[in-house]
Amino acid sequence: MNSFDAQELRSAFGSYMTGVTVVTAQAPDGSLVGFTANSFTSVSMDPPLLLVCPGNHLSSLPVFEQVEHFAINILSHNQDSVSNLFASSKSLRFEQVAWEADEHGSPILSDVAASFSCVVHQRITAGDHMIMIGQVTGFSSTNKGGLGYSKSGYFSLEKERQADSLALSGIAGFTGALIQYQHQLLIQFDENGLSIPTLALDNQLGARSTLTKHFSSIDLHASIGPVYSLYDDEDQGTRYTFLKAIASSNETRSLGKYVPISSIDTQDFSNLAQRNMVARYIREYQSQEFGLYIGSSQTGEVHTR
Repeated sequence: MNSFDAQELRSAFGSYMTGVTVVTAQAPDGSLVGFTANSFTSVSMDPPLLLVCPGNHLSSLPVFEQVEHFAINILSHNQDSVSNLFASSKSLRFEQVAWEADEHGSPILSDVAASFSCVVHQRITAGDHMIMIGQVTGFSSTNKGGLGYSKSGYFSLEKERQADSLALSGIAGFTGALIQYQHQLLIQFDENGLSIPTLALDNQLGARSTLTKHFSSIDLHASIGPVYSLYDDEDQGTRYTFLKAIASSNETRSLGKYVPISSIDTQDFSNLAQRNMVARYIREYQSQEFGLYIGSSQTGEVHTR
């Protein structure tokens, strides 16, 4: 029997980028149940099959062990709050979202990227989850982008495109990365205080490619993840795009030094926007629930789980 560190294994699984769905059904007594799942995939075209994997920890598992019909709702890029709602233990979830019942009574949520009505084809017990295979009896699809999930954080291709473009003509851009190695964050030190590694944006490449090119040029081995913070400094007329990154070693290539996340003093950051960003990173690191900030250097919105 292998003995793995559960958190490290979960993190490794989290390297695989997935979409986010909400699985719904009507219980035999007429009540409605639903849960957030990224353990979803298509299986077959003929017959049309898909699968999802409810966990044994779900309070609604007994319902999904009995029902003959269920629905899959693929969330659109701006529905992270819906994901949060159905990932929580709150009751009365369906009173907080708009939905319509399909022909079998399973809730189809409004504004999703796509939805599938299913009849149960097969159930398989596998470890601490159940594999529930459904045969598609009906579906709908829109042109909305889907909500993604990776490394305990949401992402969307639409927001990635927003991060890689400059909305205002002639605006100067900068990009940087919160580079984590194990339980440490790469920090730069100078006479003005602490800062996050930042460089001028190559408008021809975009934020991600600018970082990738720079890391390659200095032989820094780091896997660049989702956008973490995107904000405009209106006073300076500049835009900042910061991404998450995971380093494969503690080599810094003169970008600073790694500091244990638990010991970082954010008051030592001279830039207020970076100070707030790192403070958020520290909080989210503790819960392993990372979000995406979009706004200005002073106010904005965090899309978080």
